[in-house]
Amino acid sequence: MEQSTNTGKNEHQTTESASQGADQWQDHLAKLSQYGEQIYQDYRQQAGICKKVAAAEWRLSTRSLALTIILLVSFAGGLVLLWAGLLAAIGLAIFAATQSTWLTAVLLITMQLLCLAWLWKNINHVSSKIGFDKTSRSIKQLLNVSED
Repeated sequence: MEQSTNTGKNEHQTTESASQGADQWQDHLAKLSQYGEQIYQDYRQQAGICKKVAAAEWRLSTRSLALTIILLVSFAGGLVLLWAGLLAAIGLAIFAATQSTWLTAVLLITMQLLCLAWLWKNINHVSSKIGFDKTSRSIKQLLNVSED
Protein backbone atom coordinates (compact mmCIF):
# COMPACT_ATOMS: atom_id res chain seq x y z
CA MET A 1 0.00 0.00 0.00
CA GLU A 2 2.83 2.24 0.78
CA GLN A 3 4.30 1.66 -2.63
CA SER A 4 1.09 2.62 -4.43
CA THR A 5 0.96 5.87 -2.41
CA ASN A 6 4.54 6.67 -3.40
CA THR A 7 3.79 5.91 -7.03
CA GLY A 8 0.78 8.23 -6.88
CA LYS A 9 2.89 10.97 -5.36
CA ASN A 10 5.59 10.52 -8.02
CA GLU A 11 3.03 10.71 -10.81
CA HIS A 12 1.52 13.82 -9.25
CA GLN A 13 4.99 15.44 -8.95
CA THR A 14 5.83 14.49 -12.55
CA THR A 15 2.55 16.00 -13.75
CA GLU A 16 3.22 19.18 -11.75
CA SER A 17 6.78 19.40 -13.14
CA ALA A 18 5.50 19.02 -16.69
CA SER A 19 2.83 21.62 -16.02
CA GLN A 20 5.42 24.04 -14.55
CA GLY A 21 7.73 23.42 -17.53
CA ALA A 22 4.92 24.24 -19.96
CA ASP A 23 4.08 27.36 -17.96
CA GLN A 24 7.72 28.46 -18.09
CA TRP A 25 7.81 28.01 -21.87
CA GLN A 26 4.63 30.02 -22.22
CA ASP A 27 6.14 32.74 -20.03
CA HIS A 28 9.31 32.73 -22.13
CA LEU A 29 7.33 32.92 -25.34
CA ALA A 30 5.23 35.77 -23.95
CA LYS A 31 8.38 37.67 -22.97
CA LEU A 32 9.94 37.05 -26.40
CA SER A 33 6.76 38.36 -27.98
CA GLN A 34 6.92 41.48 -25.78
CA TYR A 35 10.60 41.99 -26.66
CA GLY A 36 9.81 41.61 -30.34
CA GLU A 37 7.02 44.17 -30.08
CA GLN A 38 9.32 46.58 -28.22
CA ILE A 39 12.05 46.15 -30.84
CA TYR A 40 9.50 46.80 -33.57
CA GLN A 41 8.28 49.97 -31.83
CA ASP A 42 11.85 51.19 -31.25
CA TYR A 43 12.76 50.50 -34.88
CA ARG A 44 9.73 52.45 -36.11
CA GLN A 45 10.59 55.33 -33.77
CA GLN A 46 14.21 55.37 -34.95
CA ALA A 47 13.05 55.33 -38.58
CA GLY A 48 10.78 58.30 -37.84
CA ILE A 49 13.63 60.21 -36.24
CA CYS A 50 15.83 59.39 -39.23
CA LYS A 51 13.15 60.80 -41.53
CA LYS A 52 12.98 64.01 -39.49
CA VAL A 53 16.78 64.36 -39.56
CA ALA A 54 16.78 63.90 -43.34
CA ALA A 55 14.09 66.56 -43.76
CA ALA A 56 15.97 69.01 -41.52
CA GLU A 57 19.24 68.40 -43.36
CA TRP A 58 17.46 68.86 -46.68
CA ARG A 59 16.17 72.27 -45.57
CA LEU A 60 19.59 73.30 -44.28
CA SER A 61 21.34 72.05 -47.41
CA THR A 62 19.03 73.91 -49.76
CA ARG A 63 19.54 77.07 -47.71
CA SER A 64 23.32 76.61 -47.78
CA LEU A 65 23.25 75.88 -51.50
CA ALA A 66 21.29 79.07 -52.13
CA LEU A 67 23.74 81.06 -50.01
CA THR A 68 26.67 79.47 -51.83
CA ILE A 69 25.23 80.47 -55.19
CA ILE A 70 24.64 84.01 -53.93
CA LEU A 71 28.21 84.21 -52.65
CA LEU A 72 29.60 82.86 -55.92
CA VAL A 73 27.68 85.48 -57.86
CA SER A 74 28.93 88.08 -55.40
CA PHE A 75 32.44 86.74 -55.82
CA ALA A 76 32.27 87.12 -59.60
CA GLY A 77 30.64 90.54 -59.37
CA GLY A 78 33.16 91.56 -56.75
CA LEU A 79 36.02 90.68 -59.06
CA VAL A 80 34.73 92.99 -61.75
CA LEU A 81 33.57 95.83 -59.55
CA LEU A 82 36.52 95.77 -57.21
CA TRP A 83 38.98 95.61 -60.05
CA ALA A 84 37.33 98.32 -62.07
CA GLY A 85 36.34 100.67 -59.29
CA LEU A 86 38.28 100.50 -56.05
CA LEU A 87 41.61 99.38 -57.47
CA ALA A 88 41.51 101.93 -60.22
CA ALA A 89 40.93 104.75 -57.76
CA ILE A 90 43.56 103.50 -55.31
CA GLY A 91 45.95 102.81 -58.17
CA LEU A 92 45.64 106.38 -59.40
CA ALA A 93 46.22 107.69 -55.88
CA ILE A 94 49.32 105.50 -55.35
CA PHE A 95 50.73 106.38 -58.75
CA ALA A 96 50.13 110.08 -58.15
CA ALA A 97 51.97 109.85 -54.82
CA THR A 98 54.90 107.65 -55.84
CA GLN A 99 55.16 107.95 -59.62
CA SER A 100 56.12 104.24 -59.56
CA THR A 101 54.23 101.90 -61.87
CA TRP A 102 55.77 98.79 -60.28
CA LEU A 103 54.90 99.75 -56.70
CA THR A 104 51.36 100.65 -57.77
CA ALA A 105 50.89 97.30 -59.51
CA VAL A 106 52.26 95.26 -56.57
CA LEU A 107 50.05 97.04 -54.04
CA LEU A 108 46.93 96.73 -56.20
CA ILE A 109 47.50 93.01 -56.82
CA THR A 110 48.12 92.40 -53.10
CA MET A 111 44.90 94.14 -52.16
CA GLN A 112 42.97 92.19 -54.78
CA LEU A 113 44.39 88.85 -53.57
CA LEU A 114 43.46 89.65 -49.96
CA CYS A 115 39.88 90.41 -51.01
CA LEU A 116 39.66 87.22 -53.08
CA ALA A 117 41.05 85.13 -50.22
CA TRP A 118 38.42 86.52 -47.84
CA LEU A 119 35.59 85.80 -50.29
CA TRP A 120 36.90 82.29 -51.01
CA LYS A 121 37.10 81.53 -47.29
CA ASN A 122 33.43 82.51 -46.89
CA ILE A 123 32.39 80.42 -49.89
CA ASN A 124 34.17 77.37 -48.46
CA HIS A 125 32.58 77.87 -45.05
CA VAL A 126 29.03 78.12 -46.39
CA SER A 127 29.42 75.33 -48.96
CA SER A 128 30.74 72.96 -46.26
CA LYS A 129 27.24 73.02 -44.75
CA ILE A 130 25.81 71.25 -47.82
CA GLY A 131 25.31 67.53 -47.23
CA PHE A 132 23.51 64.79 -45.37
CA ASP A 133 26.16 63.61 -42.92
CA LYS A 134 23.80 63.05 -40.01
CA THR A 135 21.14 61.38 -42.17
CA SER A 136 23.61 58.91 -43.66
CA ARG A 137 25.04 58.18 -40.20
CA SER A 138 21.53 57.62 -38.86
CA ILE A 139 20.60 55.29 -41.75
CA LYS A 140 23.83 53.33 -41.31
CA GLN A 141 23.08 52.98 -37.61
CA LEU A 142 19.51 51.94 -38.37
CA LEU A 143 20.72 49.27 -40.79
CA ASN A 144 23.70 48.31 -38.60
CA VAL A 145 26.25 49.19 -41.30
CA SER A 146 29.66 49.92 -39.86
CA GLU A 147 31.25 53.26 -40.66
CA ASP A 148 34.80 53.10 -42.03
